[in-house]
Amino acid sequence: MKRNTFNKKLYSTLRFISRIGIMKSLLICMAMTTADGDGEYELEWEGKKVHIRKGSTDFKVFKQVMAFGQYNYNGQNGGKPVETIIDLGANVGLSAVYFKTKYPNAQVIAVEPEKKNFEQMVKNLSGFSNVFPLNNAIWYENKEQPIYDGGRGEYAFRIVEANGEKVGTTTCITINDIVKQYNLKKIDILKVDIEGAEKELFMYNYKDWLPMVKCIMVELHDGDHPGCTSAFFRAIADREFTMYGKGETLTILFEDTKSTVAQYA
Repeated sequence: MKRNTFNKKLYSTLRFISRIGIMKSLLICMAMTTADGDGEYELEWEGKKVHIRKGSTDFKVFKQVMAFGQYNYNGQNGGKPVETIIDLGANVGLSAVYFKTKYPNAQVIAVEPEKKNFEQMVKNLSGFSNVFPLNNAIWYENKEQPIYDGGRGEYAFRIVEANGEKVGTTTCITINDIVKQYNLKKIDILKVDIEGAEKELFMYNYKDWLPMVKCIMVELHDGDHPGCTSAFFRAIADREFTMYGKGETLTILFEDTKSTVAQYA
């Protein structure tokens, strides 16, 4: 193992232990070494059990989302709690679990195109109410799109063209479809981690739904699909906002919602 890789893994491990404590870390390590016959193990977080696939990127996502608080945001609008969350690129549902744990009364609509990830998400979200998993990709129009293996594991499947292997197809829906289907009047949090498709999402057909959004948590993938960052910031340029960075995620708080407040751990 190269020295830099070793140092990064060591730093990540020590950071993980410092965030959740030695005893909980040991319990998690024990769970990881006793996977069941399906190659899964259970981890408990804030009283909720989640299912992690052994040998996958699921545990990396668990660390980012649960331990390191990548989506940690306490926001209120006019004294009202967060009520509506759309999770685009929901993977195996850990971000949706995090949101439901933090905002138990919120409606969460979680969108994931890859079939095995989606099945794992349904398993992780069982027992939660007012959660709606959708086995689709988000796009700016309705069409069938191939799914590509981005080459970085289960959290990197994508629908924008890639050099990787095609691993299936998916039906694309739009945010306008979601707004109509669930009769949404606002979107308190829009989480976007869609491996490059954010370029098209914020280039076309966004003017109806974007003004409804009070907070966007987005990962921008210019390395995979050049132009994501410029498309995103052009789309939001006519609104006043405050921006925060945490890990790979940018959080945009729109200031035209005057009473929005953010607090970070």
